[in-house]
Amino acid sequence: MAYKAVKYKLNSDGTIPSFLYPGNNGSNGNWPNYIDGQTGPQDSWLIGIADDNASFPADQAEEIASKADLVTYLNTYTSTWKSPDPANPGIENELAFDQDAHATYFWNKLDALNA
Repeated sequence: MAYKAVKYKLNSDGTIPSFLYPGNNGSNGNWPNYIDGQTGPQDSWLIGIADDNASFPADQAEEIASKADLVTYLNTYTSTWKSPDPANPGIENELAFDQDAHATYFWNKLDALNA
C-alpha cells in the first residue's frame, strides 16, 4: 500500500502533520484517544491516513496494518461511546458505537486511495 492507516498525534504547535493525506474527505482526525498525563495539542492519538509513501516520526505516528488491527485498537477505548441513531434522532436514541462499522467505513476510504 502506498497510503497507510496511522494513529498519530498533532504537531507540538497544534498543526496537522505534513505526512497526512491532505484530502478533505474525513480521513483524518478520527476517534481521539486521550493520552493520560499529556497536555496541550499532543494529548490524544487520532486516526488518519498517511500520504502516498510518506514517512513519519516513530514518536508521533504508528502504522495500523489492517482493518482488524483498527477494530482491535478502537475496542481498547470506545466501548462506552455512543452514536446517534440516524433512523431516530435525539440524544435519548443513541446506539452503541459500532467499531467494526466505523473501521470498515474508514478502511474503504483507504482502499479507494490505494486502488
